[in-house]
Amino acid sequence: MGLAPVPAETATRKDQMLAAAERLFRQKGYLATSIGDIEAETGVNAVGGKEDLLWAIASRAADEFFAAVEPIAAADEAAPLKLRRAIIAHVGVITRNLDAAAVYFNEWRHLSEPRRAEFARRRDEYEALFRGLMRDGIRSGIFAPVDEKFAALLVLSALNWTYQWYKPDGPMSPEEIGRTLADLLCNGLYRTA
Repeated sequence: MGLAPVPAETATRKDQMLAAAERLFRQKGYLATSIGDIEAETGVNAVGGKEDLLWAIASRAADEFFAAVEPIAAADEAAPLKLRRAIIAHVGVITRNLDAAAVYFNEWRHLSEPRRAEFARRRDEYEALFRGLMRDGIRSGIFAPVDEKFAALLVLSALNWTYQWYKPDGPMSPEEIGRTLADLLCNGLYRTA
């Protein structure tokens, strides 16, 4: 049994609302943004409540991060190559979705239960992909024997701030930024002795 197709007008309204909510939640914060602000930005009546929009933005961003990195983590390749590719993919998701990334990283805390717990669970599962890459590199003797959780958090923390300073018209492409970050972060993980 399939779902009935969503009329194009409804999908367009919802997309407009999500885009406006992403911008406003990033600029003003979730708490300072009202449904009225979002409606004024789009010129259309709200589709769902404000928290529904936050949930949709956070969930969609999580889906994009997983879609970009899960296949890399599952690939039959050496850990350093997978980590490098995962870093570049993660940066790519951020740079393609700056507003959504800002909401994903900062505003999810305003979700009420059980949505907040579900988001935290998915965030932990995503972090586990990077922890697994660290573990594989350590076990193979390529990475130094460091705490895998700490190393994964270091990498993700460094990458996640990209939304703060990346400029689409800046001197580096998202791919160049990803490669540069991968070089800086991965070279610090190789054994020196």
